[in-house]
Amino acid sequence: MPLDALIHAVVAGLLASAACGLGVLPLFIPGLDPAKHRGLAYGVAGGLMCSASVYNLILPALGLDHEGWTLTRVAPIILGFLIGAGFLAIVEHRIHKPTDEGEAKSSIASGWGGRVGLLVFIAMTFHSIPEGVAVGVGFTSDSVGGMGEGAANMQLGMVLALAIAIHNIPEGLAVGVPMRAAGASFGKCFLAAFLTSLPQPIAAIPAVLLAWFFQPLMPLLMGFAAGAMIFLVILELIPDALDTESPARLAWAFTFGFCLMLLVQVIL
Repeated sequence: MPLDALIHAVVAGLLASAACGLGVLPLFIPGLDPAKHRGLAYGVAGGLMCSASVYNLILPALGLDHEGWTLTRVAPIILGFLIGAGFLAIVEHRIHKPTDEGEAKSSIASGWGGRVGLLVFIAMTFHSIPEGVAVGVGFTSDSVGGMGEGAANMQLGMVLALAIAIHNIPEGLAVGVPMRAAGASFGKCFLAAFLTSLPQPIAAIPAVLLAWFFQPLMPLLMGFAAGAMIFLVILELIPDALDTESPARLAWAFTFGFCLMLLVQVIL
């Protein structure tokens, strides 16, 4: 495998990671304090995550081989979805739930904006793995017609990387919102958003070297990421948001977040 394909895949993945960090920039707006509207912030984050699961993971996974929505195509996505949900359930059970202020400060979760912030961080990190694999596989594909193999690899890989980078911006916001609402600093929000996308350049390396192995696994990986995120939204974000917000206001916040991610998809 040419070394330049590997270098381009890693660089593209790093740029996509940086774009995810940019998603927290709206949190710097003066007077915008998610902590005062924590329930609404969770609703927006939930909408962003569910929309990303549907439009960036499930639907692309269904169309990867262009053979239609057959049972053979759906089965690995469903399996990955269930595994992802089960994984998130285990993680949620393992995370320590503080019982007093002293324990909260010493808890690992407290450094990431509490239990919900840490769970969002974990779910979004796993969501980045199949995206990194997609970029790596893209740089090794020769499926763009009318070009030589090298030119095809470069164009498809860069298109995928650009699309993922743009999608990463609102995804970074989804990471930063619950953390900021729980009192995390701007610096931690930016770092967390960046780190959730760091698996992209890392996963791109084996994907370039072993594209033949990873390409068939993409539906399973994408289903896993979608399952983890949607399970998290239902398990944690929505119930926690309902503690401080009315169902109607939460529903509008969720709808706004969902449409924001959908708008990014349409723009692309």
